[in-house]
Amino acid sequence: SSPRAPDATTPTANQLARGISAFQRNTAPLVRSELARLAREGQQPSQLFLTCADSRLVTSMITSSGPGDLFVVRNVGNLVPPPGEESGDDSVAAAIEYAVDVLRVRSITVCGHSGCGAMQALLAADQDTAQTPLRRWLRYGAPSVARMADGSRPAARLAGRAAADTVEQLCLTNVIQQLEHLRAHDSVSRALRAGELELHGMYFHVGEAQAYLLSEVHEGEVFDHVGVADLTA
Repeated sequence: SSPRAPDATTPTANQLARGISAFQRNTAPLVRSELARLAREGQQPSQLFLTCADSRLVTSMITSSGPGDLFVVRNVGNLVPPPGEESGDDSVAAAIEYAVDVLRVRSITVCGHSGCGAMQALLAADQDTAQTPLRRWLRYGAPSVARMADGSRPAARLAGRAAADTVEQLCLTNVIQQLEHLRAHDSVSRALRAGELELHGMYFHVGEAQAYLLSEVHEGEVFDHVGVADLTA
């Protein structure tokens, strides 16, 4: 027989129900009219935001966005499989194609973060380890490890300081490498050539609650601190 779903007496079910109840009571009345408009008119997000599945990254909070603002893709390690190498996993490529060709987003951001478990796993990778689904997925991060080890490239860093350790170094490098994978996708390369799309790299330091933006995607590898003074109208 198949496993039973948790009933309403389990702690996780109670937590879920409480959260939903709080939303219906406190938040739904505030957003109902906007969601009704989006339901009628459809979504028109201006940005694709590709980030890690890590539970500590709350995309709407760190970008101050609301319903309809961001088309979000989340996966372990904020990885972008290069075109032609998906090997049966087309979900990220499909989201990119849909966002660029159908939704006509104007920008794509790849966002990494401090203490990323995927980057830690890549650094600890053992070639003899069984090829589980997680291990197979993390192969798309292997070029980031190779890029970090390439002494001919400038090391990715935060403005004002070098990476704190090897894990942070790989977290930063991975954002830059995944942007390269992104540019290789046909829909992205076409939109870039037409001047209809921008690419951005972002790093979020969880412990500091601090965001950093890659200052120059193509040449520099410096992530600039984003502060209150950087707000624009």
